[in-house]
Amino acid sequence: MSEQPDQPITAPGHQKPQEWKFAWFVVHLATVYLLAKFCTPWLSGWTYGKLLPALQIPTTASVWEFLFSHVLGFSFVPAFLAGLINARFKHRSALLVWVVPSAILIYKLITFSSPHSVLYDSPESSALHYYFGGGFIIPAFHTWRDFWDAAGSNPDMGRGMAQLTFVAPFYASFAYGLAAWISMRWNLTNKVASKVDEWEESKFGPRKDTTGNGPSPLPSRPEIHGTTGPSET
Repeated sequence: MSEQPDQPITAPGHQKPQEWKFAWFVVHLATVYLLAKFCTPWLSGWTYGKLLPALQIPTTASVWEFLFSHVLGFSFVPAFLAGLINARFKHRSALLVWVVPSAILIYKLITFSSPHSVLYDSPESSALHYYFGGGFIIPAFHTWRDFWDAAGSNPDMGRGMAQLTFVAPFYASFAYGLAAWISMRWNLTNKVASKVDEWEESKFGPRKDTTGNGPSPLPSRPEIHGTTGPSET
């Protein structure tokens, strides 16, 4: 009998780089959708209920009308800030998170059909207007019954929810990927660490040597080249 060629042995717990890339891609993609689903309405509510009153900026829009009218800003900002964290990990898969939300949104645009309402019989009721248009008119709700009544009868409520569901992740994925690219391009982690060292030295002076030999300069922070977990490369 002929001997079978030796098969390469993979160490237990060891995964191929491609598998890690896909795993990190799923993590970054899930982060984008979680930000769009939870942080976008939370940031809108905080701005509406806390920031605007503190700045004494009046608004006549209801809380839902305010949210739907500013989906771009409230989804872009938290995702961009979260994407900057990639400076610490340098995952190239974070640059591709826009692919899935973009594909879903393109599919929704291609298969769009106007809702059955006389309010959508005008040429303005196109797919682009439905998913990207503004001009929401949504009254304030005082009870859950008012909310569900409006959800079923007010076409702007359905249009706003569609934008929050499909367009907000698209905006967030673009912001997340852009921030990840900027952080990798400009090596933000080491630059921020260097600025922190300079600020500490100017504020507190040189650190004292614990051996009693007198003051010693602040030790420089080690440059960060890899990830805290498995590398993608």
